[in-house]
Order: sequence, then structure tokens, then C-alpha cells
Amino acid sequence: MPSTDSQGTTPPTARKSLWRNPDFLKIWTAQSTAKLGRMMMVVPLVAILILHARPYEMAILGGATTTAGLLFGLIAGPWIDRSKRRMVLVISDLGSATTLASVAIAHFLFELHIEHLYAVAFLNGSLGIFNEVAQRSYLPSLIERDRLLEANSKMAASDSVVEQIGFSVGGFIAQLASAIAASVVQTVTFLVSGLLVLAIRKPEPEPPKSDRKRPNIRREILDGYKFIGGNQTLRLMTISSVLLGAANGIIGGMITLFAISEIGFQPGPLGVIYGVGGVSAFVGALFATRVTKKLGVGNTMALGLFSYGIIGFLIPLAPTQIWMATIFFVLPQIFGDGFWIMHDINKTSLQQAIIPENYLGRVIGAMKVSEKIAALIGLSIAGVVAEVVGLRVALACGSVIWLAAGATYLHPSIRSIRVMPESKISSDSN
Repeated sequence: MPSTDSQGTTPPTARKSLWRNPDFLKIWTAQSTAKLGRMMMVVPLVAILILHARPYEMAILGGATTTAGLLFGLIAGPWIDRSKRRMVLVISDLGSATTLASVAIAHFLFELHIEHLYAVAFLNGSLGIFNEVAQRSYLPSLIERDRLLEANSKMAASDSVVEQIGFSVGGFIAQLASAIAASVVQTVTFLVSGLLVLAIRKPEPEPPKSDRKRPNIRREILDGYKFIGGNQTLRLMTISSVLLGAANGIIGGMITLFAISEIGFQPGPLGVIYGVGGVSAFVGALFATRVTKKLGVGNTMALGLFSYGIIGFLIPLAPTQIWMATIFFVLPQIFGDGFWIMHDINKTSLQQAIIPENYLGRVIGAMKVSEKIAALIGLSIAGVVAEVVGLRVALACGSVIWLAAGATYLHPSIRSIRVMPESKISSDSN
């Protein structure tokens, strides 16, 4: 039997590896499998290859997912805080599997229409936001809080690999078989994920009784924002997240258009360039714990954003010669994504460490919705800027905002954080 310290807890050196923790392996495998399913992007492939969707129909399809996230992002947090997070994960995964299965069923037994895909996109977007908030809220009840950085690093490492291969998997299946066959595979990924989470054995703590009596969604949504407002670290993290959302909206919405229309990249080689970022992110995830131990949590978060923001200026400066432009696009992938993932791992772990468990859902939900709103605003602004002064200026603006997000972390209350702080298990400030 391993020895314990004076407080009755097992010393870190005596604990077994997370890779030998069956419940962590289940949630890790489940998240990786579900992530693969989400990244396959099958619904757009079905719309294009089976229904020959027009551009405006594709815009509606994408808007259905985003709208769902905005509509249910705030509601998801309070709901999850007074529910068993594990069951939310199970239901959302199995729900996604069911909606995706309906695509193949409608295709083979009835007649598939684009409106059906709109509904699937909206439902999956709704289930996805519940799943994302629940997953981040559930992990602290599954493992010790001083191991969150290690756990999030392992999850981020697998996510970075899955993100790069997911779309390729869906695309190759659609190309070699059919888009409907790809939808069946995607259905299986969510089914497997849900069953793995259902098999987790560690009991989950009951939600505080105060959170289960007289539910008031409006009050609990406001509680999330009040909690952020009352914690300086969370306020700064939220400001940074909003700025990042705007920067991501600008860069994510314009970079592919710039690469193809102004530089002349073909989609295939461009996908390979983006794949380099996945390798960099994987390496960054592997070294995140070591770098954090040397620099501290706050400094690692700041380094991640500044590195990505500075190297990102290479993209709008890229020349029109393909071989030269490739260098300007590859370098941000190599040096940017690895540092960015270190920031993201520490950010997630810090949120999980300083937010009481019965507030995790509503606080993370509030932050996610604020970020999504900022992304939509950023994308809208980018469209106007690109039309007036060009795509290069729009992308440069995105990098400037990214650096502003990093500057937020220069505040002493963030920079002074060396290790993950301890926090109360719950809060009775309702």
C-alpha cells in the first residue's frame, strides 16, 4: 500500500501514471474518438456530394451550428452544474450518434433533403456545446486537481493529432466509398465515445443541493458572469479569451481565402501545411508540463500567445511566389501552434483549478459564449476590412489583436502564478 503524507493523501511520487488509470484512459479515449468524429465534417460533405448544395445553403448549414452554440452556451453551464456531468457526456455523444444515423436512414429509406441536414447541424451544435462544457467540468472530479496540467497535456496531445487527420479521414472515406458511408463511420465514433464514458466506474460527487432546488436559469447564468467579475484572474482570462475569439474570427475566416485566391495554393498542399501545425501542437503538448515547471503558469500562457501572435505576421507578408510563400506559411505552423497549445493547456487547467466544481459549468459556458460572440464580430469586421483595404491588412489586424490578448497576461496577478493553485471543491455563494 503506498505511503501517505500527514494529510492522508498519496504523495505524487507514489501515485501511478495516468496511463494506468482505467477511468482516465476511458475519458481520454472517448474524447479522442468523439473529436475524430467532429473533425470528419461529414454533414458538409453530404450536402456538397449528395445534395449538391449551393453556396447560400452551405452558409445556412454553417450558421446552424454556430447559432446553436450561442443559443445554448449560456444555458449549458447552469444545467451542467446541477447535473451529473458524466451522464451529460453520455447523452450528448449518443444524441449526436442518433442524429447522424438519421442521415443514412433518410438517404436509404426516404429522401434526404437539405433541411434535414440543417436540423442535424443545429442539433449537433447544441449537443456539442453541452459536451464541451461538461467535459471540462467533469475532469476535476475524475482525477486529482494537482494532476490537471498533466491530464490536459495528454488530452491536448491526442487532440492535436486527431484535428489534423479527422477531415482527411472523412474526405477519403467519402471519396473512396461515399459521403453516406462517412456519416456511418462518424456515427460509430460518437457511439463508441458515449459507451466508453458510460463505463467509467469512479462515482461522481452529487451536485450541491442548493444547485438542484428551485432552478433559475437566468440567475445561474448571471452567477457565472458575477463569479468571473469577482475574480481578477478570471476577469483577465475572459478579456484575453474575447480578444482571442475576435482574432480567431479574423484569421480563421480569411487565411484560407488569402492562401488560395491571392497566393495560389491548391487545397491539397495547403492542407499539408496546416498539418504541420498539428505536429507542432503535439510536440508542444508533450513538453507543456516541463516548460510550465520552469517558467510558471502565467509566463507560459503569455509566451504561448506572444509567440503565436508575432510569428503570425509572416502570413500577411507572404510573397506571391508559391515556394517562398510556403516558407512564410509553414514557419507559423512550426513555431506558433506548439506554443499556442502550451497556452491552451495551462488556461484550461487554471480554469479547472480556480473555479469551484459547482460553478465550473456556468463560468466556462459564459466564457465560451463570450468568445463565440467575439469571433462572429471579428469575422464581420474582417470581411469589411478585407473588402476595403485587402486580405493582408485584415490578417495583420488579427495578429495585432492576438498580441493584445497576450498583453493581458502581463498583469502581475497572472504573471505571478507559478503553479496551479488549490481551490474549494464547491461554492455556496449562490
